[in-house]
Amino acid sequence: MKRFLLSLLVFLLFICSSAFSGASELEILGGFNGFTYDPNKTDAYSEPKKEKEFTYYPFLLGNINFRHNISEMMNFTLNIERDNILQNSLSALFGVKTDFINVNFGIFAGLTDKLAMPDAGITGNLELTAGKILFFSVSGASTVGTQYDFTSNNCRETAEARLGFWAGNTIPSVSASMKTFSRRVEDDIFLDDTLYKFSAKLDFLVKNTNTSGYVNAGYQAYSRIYKKPKSEFKDSLKSYFAGFGLYWYGKPAGFKIGAELPFIIQPEYPMTAASTHFLFFKAYAGFVFTFDQD
Repeated sequence: MKRFLLSLLVFLLFICSSAFSGASELEILGGFNGFTYDPNKTDAYSEPKKEKEFTYYPFLLGNINFRHNISEMMNFTLNIERDNILQNSLSALFGVKTDFINVNFGIFAGLTDKLAMPDAGITGNLELTAGKILFFSVSGASTVGTQYDFTSNNCRETAEARLGFWAGNTIPSVSASMKTFSRRVEDDIFLDDTLYKFSAKLDFLVKNTNTSGYVNAGYQAYSRIYKKPKSEFKDSLKSYFAGFGLYWYGKPAGFKIGAELPFIIQPEYPMTAASTHFLFFKAYAGFVFTFDQD
């Protein structure tokens, strides 16, 4: 996996230094998410039917995002991401943008840590704007796996809807999103990880500085279903959370940081909250490189 990501990074850097016209941007982030089920755990917390404490698991995050404006209306985006739900995923999208509509469509692929054959699918998003004040967007992605009787044993799906408006130097918005990853981990054991998230967010720009950011808060439900021969068990964690992000932008390099902390955690019985709940936080940091080429 490390060699795979390094090769992709070198490829992206080569693209950025090539003879593209227009502006390009390369974002590289790394982080940590403690609000995670152990990816290799095959025994449910709820299986013994007695109280059992949720075990903290440190999951390393990563994201490489390359964006290039082909023209004023057309753009291309390549995104490589590692997160605690989908594990490793890649998407490549071509987009068309006008004053009232922004449409992006492309391919989506998923890869487990075991470097098996990638799961392929499609992804896309649509944003509509009204009067340069109100906007509404929907996005989604899906691999073509077991739900369509294809050869893959895995299925990754995402969906999100967002509604917001521009108010001076701030952008208030609300969103609802879903991520799910179904996979076979052994011959007769399947795991389904699902995260539902409902969030209110305020993006802001600090006047007369090169700084922007956001604050957000919301509710999330994170579950795992263990499907075994003649049995099925479900672990569930629900929580309220709050977070923030800051971006100092410059040329050719900018800097990003962010964090999110669940402050009320509600596990479903018989699972109980871990005593180390303060380690459930999510945090990231990284750099943004901007390239303007004629």
